[in-house]
Amino acid sequence: MQPTFGYEDDPMRLLMAKGGTPHHGFAAFYTYLEKIFKADAVVHVGTHGAMEFMPGKQVGLSGECWPDRLIGELPNIYIYSVNNPSEGTIAKRRSYAELISYLTPPIENAGLYKGLATLKDLIASYRSAVNKEERERLYQAIENARKDLNLEVSQA
Repeated sequence: MQPTFGYEDDPMRLLMAKGGTPHHGFAAFYTYLEKIFKADAVVHVGTHGAMEFMPGKQVGLSGECWPDRLIGELPNIYIYSVNNPSEGTIAKRRSYAELISYLTPPIENAGLYKGLATLKDLIASYRSAVNKEERERLYQAIENARKDLNLEVSQA
């Protein structure tokens, strides 16, 4: 887990800052990974990482820029959603990340849960019913289902 990158009173303070320094815990984390733990690589998962947003130049990083100082010589493998290319580019440009992209699952119709599905079917039956007694029975069933589902009647 990457440490928070701001300060207690302002956790977003360093986000895209041109100056300043990360707090000692953040800097120590990457130093520990490379020098003490002797990690072979860093694997970042997700988006909105903090290291690539540390103070420093936006392009052509140098040893004076915090992303460069923090990652050191560690290979940075970043598993990044393909639907966020702008932030993936920032991770590549500012933290030397090698992106492994993945597609997000397709969006599907979630449908209705049981109670609402039943209510939908009752309303459809009511709309297509021609017999007065059947419509009255369906209307009462709709009212009962509405009450069971704690749905309010709109007066609009």
